[in-house]
Amino acid sequence: MIILKNKLLLLLFFIASIVLISGFFTLTPTYIENNGNVRHFEDNDMSFDMASSWTVYDYDNPLKTPFLPNSPSTLLLNPGNNSQYSYYNGSISDLTSDGSVLNTSATNATDVVIVKTDITKLDSLPEGVTIDTAYKSDSLYRLMNGTGDFKIDKQTTFDLNGKTAYQFEYTVSYITYQDTWIEHNGHYYRILSQAPSSVFNKASNEFNITLNSFKLK
Repeated sequence: MIILKNKLLLLLFFIASIVLISGFFTLTPTYIENNGNVRHFEDNDMSFDMASSWTVYDYDNPLKTPFLPNSPSTLLLNPGNNSQYSYYNGSISDLTSDGSVLNTSATNATDVVIVKTDITKLDSLPEGVTIDTAYKSDSLYRLMNGTGDFKIDKQTTFDLNGKTAYQFEYTVSYITYQDTWIEHNGHYYRILSQAPSSVFNKASNEFNITLNSFKLK
């Protein structure tokens, strides 16, 4: 009788555990939704769209999202398939589906390039730096400015969904950066997109999908 009772308790405990775990994942917020030709991301601080082929690192993983913050200080956006951008001029079929390059005489590992957008929330800027010179807060500026390898290509200020945005485009070595800053509710939000200069124009379409739809709460 005691053995039967213990087995029943174990069964009830097992069922309760399954229900709790299922409920935990069911109640987890959905940060990313497919919306036609774009994907939409939203958390407690912001929302934005991105190209349908892009993803937000970790927030697209249902096993990880229950443990991720709903007000993150950093987000990484990049193509789900890195072979979308490549130095290689041959057929895209030469590139594997996971974005790596086949080991052939025609291709090499440098054919696939890094294209990404980082979104960062900061509480303050470094001493002596204001939002209209926010690019100076980047370590690249401090490292490369003295050598002459840091070049501002374009600097603009514009309205972005009701907020004043300060944007700087600059080139460091062979990488072009689109660096946009917004001040809101005591925080500084940075949308930093980068691509090798040779593919920047192509990638800017995806960069601008995110930037133009970026909204703060």
